[in-house]
Amino acid sequence: MDFKKSRRNRKLDSWIIIVLLSSLALSLNFIISKVNSNIDLTPDKKFILSRETLALLNKMEDSIDIVITIKNNNDLPKIVQKLLSDLDILLLKFKQESTKHPINIYRLNLDSPKNITGSLLGYNISNENAITLYSPRGTQKTIFRFEDKQSANPYDLTQTFKSRDSHARQAIWQSELYEDWTETGRGVLEPNFFRGEQVLVEAILEVAGPKEEKKVVYFTRGHGEASPTDFDSESGFSEFRRIFEESNLNVTTLDLSLVDTVPKNAKMIVIAHPKGIFLDKEVANLRNFVLNENGSVLLCIDPVSEISVIDRPVFGLRNVLKEWGIRCHDMLVYDSNTQNYDYFSGAYYLSTYPTSRPHQIIKPLMEQEFRIFGSRCRPVESIQNKGSIFQSSELLYSSRDSWALSGWPNRKNPPQKNNLLDIDGPIPVVAISETKFKTKKSKIAVVGCSTIFSNQNLKRNSGNKYLGRNIVRWINENSAYLNIPPTKINQYTLSMTDKDFKKMTYLSILVPAFVVALGFFVSWLRKEL
Repeated sequence: MDFKKSRRNRKLDSWIIIVLLSSLALSLNFIISKVNSNIDLTPDKKFILSRETLALLNKMEDSIDIVITIKNNNDLPKIVQKLLSDLDILLLKFKQESTKHPINIYRLNLDSPKNITGSLLGYNISNENAITLYSPRGTQKTIFRFEDKQSANPYDLTQTFKSRDSHARQAIWQSELYEDWTETGRGVLEPNFFRGEQVLVEAILEVAGPKEEKKVVYFTRGHGEASPTDFDSESGFSEFRRIFEESNLNVTTLDLSLVDTVPKNAKMIVIAHPKGIFLDKEVANLRNFVLNENGSVLLCIDPVSEISVIDRPVFGLRNVLKEWGIRCHDMLVYDSNTQNYDYFSGAYYLSTYPTSRPHQIIKPLMEQEFRIFGSRCRPVESIQNKGSIFQSSELLYSSRDSWALSGWPNRKNPPQKNNLLDIDGPIPVVAISETKFKTKKSKIAVVGCSTIFSNQNLKRNSGNKYLGRNIVRWINENSAYLNIPPTKINQYTLSMTDKDFKKMTYLSILVPAFVVALGFFVSWLRKEL
């Protein structure tokens, strides 16, 4: 044996072992990367899709392209960065589980058109800071859009001050990608659950699911009603129309006096801010639509002084509403407490909720203590008719300081309360009714203030938009996705002073440096000995 070369041979053996182990690691990594499966060992199965989701994904009839046009950088609000981080994990799971029809993920920078190639060219992608699903069949749906607004000028008294982070949080809250928001020690609302899986499945099936004829929402006309095509920034109803279209419903108008029956493709009849009386034929059409066609009706009606003295209460709809378990008085809700009005716009706040067993429509707004903005309101109360197939409930009330004025067009201002004819507050303003039996699915919602769903209030107030969405989804019966569980978000906080931060920085540098120096010293010592 040549002992002179033993040292060199040991080094060569070491390098050979290093090369072989590295090759083994790289080979195993390559093989594993080709295996499209995973095992989730976490207790709450955080990194796999639920069985409900997998079953619903099997209904896909086409591929899906998910396009993200949000630039992921440190300049984004923290809540948007958090959303992108949670979506990265979720989208990877969707991509791995897609089998028959692939789910493709694209992250685009619209400032560089060269990134848009291949099949993406046919989608006409133009929405910045958005997450949109596209299908080759031509359908699409945006599940989140963030308008990167800068903070408002705090010295401008014509607008409510909102920071850039506040705008981002409002956009994420409205997208319903998170739920159960609670206030932290910093006075900022943070979500506790991530609903991305449910929102994505709903959007995927809407875009690439089984082809079904779209149901239609008919806005009535012929009585001075608001139009769904009115884009007026204050009194228009185009934003309300958008809420229906988000639920995959077509929107058009209908004159009930010109048809014998409501069209078969109708899902819902909307009566928004009428000013005239409905004819007996029109009322009969509505009644037949609800009782015999499993149809639904949404009324947004205001107190109108011109017809309050006519002997046809509630625009001629009192009897049919009573049959459905709802009573509307031709009265005006009056509130003398200035604290219940917005200082800048004069809008009236509605923030009194049911004290027990709140309906699923209003429960999330009640938990977050949202205010609903409106203007002049009329009472809308639920009544229980013996032997009726309908059951009704009240959702929203005026304040306890308010009362309902009878004969209000002839009352002085400010009015004196008439204990005999007036009704004490809180006054119900929003009520719903639905059939008790599963064989019939008719639903009725009555809102005693149409401006709740006007463009002005839907654009500026999250509570109004949330209420509108919940009512539409309740009527549209979007309940197939309710069994998909949300993902619990683990919250971690780290609080330290500037001194503590510097101390941690120095220790994180000095400790590894000391270990490396100690290693070199021991190596040198062994060579010397």
